[in-house]
Parts: sequence; structure tokens; C-alpha cells
Amino acid sequence: MEREPAPERRLKYLDFIDIYADLDENERIIYRQRYPEEDRAVTRFAERFVEQGLQQGVRQGEAEMLLRLLGRRFGEVPDEVRQRVETADAETLLQWSERLLTARSLEDVLH
Repeated sequence: MEREPAPERRLKYLDFIDIYADLDENERIIYRQRYPEEDRAVTRFAERFVEQGLQQGVRQGEAEMLLRLLGRRFGEVPDEVRQRVETADAETLLQWSERLLTARSLEDVLH
């Protein structure tokens, strides 16, 4: 954990170790007993990584839905608008989605 700062690589290392260590359930119990601090660190890291991935996936889904709705309402979405939507945070996507209901133009949505 200390030697690798990149979260994506840490997860790959964790997967690698888990796959190739091939611990059975008894060995996992012994590992947890002997190395409780490491086990907690790995567990917390994995949980945070999964949570971040889920949040990113939800945001990407929201962006894609907004782009589809913008396209249906206003026609082809320009590349610069597509890029803004794809990189927007969750709160901004929510605001734009609400504006879409009453907006008369694409600019009204994104102002």
C-alpha cells in the first residue's frame, strides 16, 4: 500500500495477490488473525475503490441520459456541449436535467 500510490494499480496488485495466493477459507482466517492491520487497510481501500467506481458509473449514466434527452429535444448535440456534459459533476448534471423540462434552447439548459 505504501509503495504504490496509484489506486488503480493497487487494486490490480490486490487482485493479483488474491488470485495467485489462492488462500482457502482457513488460510484467510489465519491471515486476518496474523495481519489484522493490513487486512483492515486492504478492505477499506477495496471498499473505497468500489464506491468510487460506482459513483463514477452512475455519473456517466446520468450524463449519457442527459445527452440522449438533449438530442431528442434539440437535435444533434454539438461536440463542445457533449464534452461539457461528459465532464460535469453530479450536481451540475442534475441542475441541467431539471432545466431541460422548461428550456426553449440548448443554451437555456446549460446557462
